[in-house]
Parts: sequence; C-alpha cells; structure tokens
Amino acid sequence: MNIKQLVFIVVLLSLGTVLGVMLERYLATGPDETARTETALEHALKHQQPGYVCPMHSQILSDAPGSCPICGMDLVAIKKDTSAETDNDDDYPVVSIRSGMINSLGVRVALVERGDLVRKIETPGFVQLLRKEKYSRYTAPAKGRVSRLYFTTGQWHETGDPLVDIDLDDLVLVQEKHLELLAAARQAAPASETLLNKQAVMSPAPSDGASDDMSENNASDTAGEDVGETAETRSDSHDATITLEKTRLLMQAAGMSDEQIKHLEETGETSPTITLYARHPGEVMELRVKQGDVVNARTMLFTLGGLMRATVLANAFQRDASWIHPGQEVDVVLPHNPDKVWKGRVSSGAVSINTNSQNIGIKFEFVAPSRVVKSGMYVVGNIYGRVKKGALMVPAEAVIYSGNEKRVIEALGNGQFRPVPVKTGISNDTDIEILEGLEEGDTIVVSAQFLIDSESSLQASYRRMAPVQ
Repeated sequence: MNIKQLVFIVVLLSLGTVLGVMLERYLATGPDETARTETALEHALKHQQPGYVCPMHSQILSDAPGSCPICGMDLVAIKKDTSAETDNDDDYPVVSIRSGMINSLGVRVALVERGDLVRKIETPGFVQLLRKEKYSRYTAPAKGRVSRLYFTTGQWHETGDPLVDIDLDDLVLVQEKHLELLAAARQAAPASETLLNKQAVMSPAPSDGASDDMSENNASDTAGEDVGETAETRSDSHDATITLEKTRLLMQAAGMSDEQIKHLEETGETSPTITLYARHPGEVMELRVKQGDVVNARTMLFTLGGLMRATVLANAFQRDASWIHPGQEVDVVLPHNPDKVWKGRVSSGAVSINTNSQNIGIKFEFVAPSRVVKSGMYVVGNIYGRVKKGALMVPAEAVIYSGNEKRVIEALGNGQFRPVPVKTGISNDTDIEILEGLEEGDTIVVSAQFLIDSESSLQASYRRMAPVQ
C-alpha cells in the first residue's frame, strides 16, 4: 500500500465520521427546532428596528453595528425592553404566608359589598358675619308663685326643655269649673237625644212655620231653665256666662297645653302648676325672679336668647363644584369643640374662585350660641352629596396609595395574597367606591396589608433583577 492510498483512506474515514455526527444530530433534533421553539415575542424582539444607537447622540440609529458619523464612537445595541410584555403576575406576584404568621401579623379581611354611598366634601372656612337669630321674653300668665327654676347660669336649652314652674292662684278653680261644665255637657247629650226621639215618634210633622215657632219656644224655655239652675246653684251672675269653650281658652292662656287639658278631662286631676318651655334653642338671660317669688300677671320673668346665625365663606375643590348646591345640609365642627356638631345649610355655591389655589368659594350658615362662635373663627363644614345606591365599595383603610396607583390586597385563600390595582370613585370617612379591579364577594385585607404589599413588591423586584435565560 503506497502513501496515496493511505491518505485517501484517512480522508474517507474523517469524512464519514463528520457525516455520521451530523446525521446523528439531525435525527435527534430535527431540521426546524429553531423555528418550532422560537416564540412570537422572541421573534419580534429579534426584528425590532432600529437595533443600534450612539451612546452620545441618541438621534443616530442604525440597523447594523457601526460607528457614529459625528463622534466616531461605536454604536451600542439597544436593550430589548420586555417589561411591558410580561404577565401581570410578574409585577404583582402572589405572596404565601403560613397560618401562624397570619395570626402574628394580625391580618383581618373584609368582603367587597354593594351598598348606598354618600360623598363627603370637607370645606374649611372662616366666619364672615354674625347676626342675632332668636330672642324671646317670658312673662307670668297670671298671678302666682315661682315654685321651681330648671336652669342654671349659662346653661344651654333646646326647644321644648322646661324652664320654670309657676303655681297660679286661680288655675284650680278654672279647672274645676271646666270639669263641672264637661260633666254637665256629657249628661245633657243623652237626655237631649232621647227627648228628640220621643218628639219625632209622638208628634206629627208640623208645617214649616209651626216648626220654627216650636223651636223658638223650646229654646227659650231651655235657656230660662239653665239660667234658673245657675242662679240657684251660684250667687255670682258672672258664672252663668262661662262656657266649656271659655274655660278651655282660660287654661290655654294660663299656659296649659292641649295634652295637659286632655289629661285633665280624662283623669279629673287638677293642679295649680303650669310649666313654661323653651320656644327655641338658647340660654336664659336677664333673669328677674328667683324661686319662691310672688308674681303678678304679665310680670317679666326672663329672656331666652344668645343664639347667633353665622355666615361662613369656605373653600372647596373645583372637582366638587357639581356636588354642592344651595339647601344642602352641612355638619359644622368648631376647632375648640370637635365632638359637637352644629347643623347648617349651604346658602350659595361657587360664589368665587381663588386664582392662586384654584379653589372655589362657597357660603353656608349655621346657628350656634354667641359664647362658642366668634367673627373670624376657623370652622370646618362637611357637606354630603347625593346618595349613590348600589355602589361597589370596600373599607377605606383597605386601599393602598402608591404614587399614581391605588391597590388593595386580595385574599385568595390557603394563605395566599395578591396585590390588585383598582380604580376608585367617591368616598366618605369609612368606605370608598371601587370602579375597576374587584368584584362583589371578593375578600380583601384591611389590616397588615402594607406588609403584604411590601413583600410582593420585593418579590417583583427580584424577578426583574434575575438574568434572562
């Protein structure tokens, strides 16, 4: 065997070995592995245009590697941004917590529910104007004695509160006379009805003229008998003119209410005491009597006043202008007494606009004692807008505010939690409306949600930092 034959054999063996390896790889992987495994995302990233940029001049772009024509620096490849194409779970990964840790963290949950929601608008402002609201004078209705005072100096009274008791000298006599006349009227009613029935049965129907004459005669006889009875029973001829209606008017003038008169007629219990009540809110001023004093009719007792109507110019955001209308109720809170709420009403909306803050000015009024409200005082008015029925809402503390985004933590069960971006609507002190992101019946976290959200954010950051395989 010569050298040429030996070289030829070696070449054939080498060529056969190479072909055998290639054939083995072909049979193992197939001819279109790259086309089969490449995803649409990878294909799009490969063909993103342009692919290279100058690090010093961002306007220089190229599809292929090269140099910048301005500075001569080599173009660098543009990094493929796949963050926008990733699944939402990469930005808000699920957090798993053991049951024991859930109890330690104090996790509390609530359901997403539907209900009626009222928008609360907070409007701070200053008292611009004060004027007297109501002022009443109290006098004794008749001669008597002051038996009790229900108030102390500076005490505030609401409408209907008792102020003073007065024992009237002649009130019991009027009450007894009223009961006497009432009893007589009740006895006379059945007798008159029986007499009329007998006359209708025994007597024929008279002509029109005879009927009139008979009625006049009967009326005259009855009046004479009544006068005779009164003259026999009472020596004072003035008592003969007193009627049931007059005694009722006398008792009302003395200060007895319709309920008290009705109680007298039902029980027959007389009392010389009448009580004067507050006709409107206020405090007693100019007190001129004390307990035990004897007073005559129309004697000045005291005045009820001290009530002021305050006009407030308050600020509100422009976005709330459509929710504020004249006549709406306002809950007014004074800074030195935040536990007390004074009721008021909007008098005018959007009366002005602040060119610096772009807030609108509104006016509302409320009534309060002069000792608690002063001109120029800072107050806060809470205005409640229209009721939105059937709103999807969650507790206000469940919402996490992060920059321009709002999130809640949804409880998935089995110790798993996930942040969910939401879009919110109107709100008040306790609840907030959910427009997008949740459905009725979902379970959300209302306590320890910030810890869970932080853990989810850390996991998302770790995923973004992981190298691309």
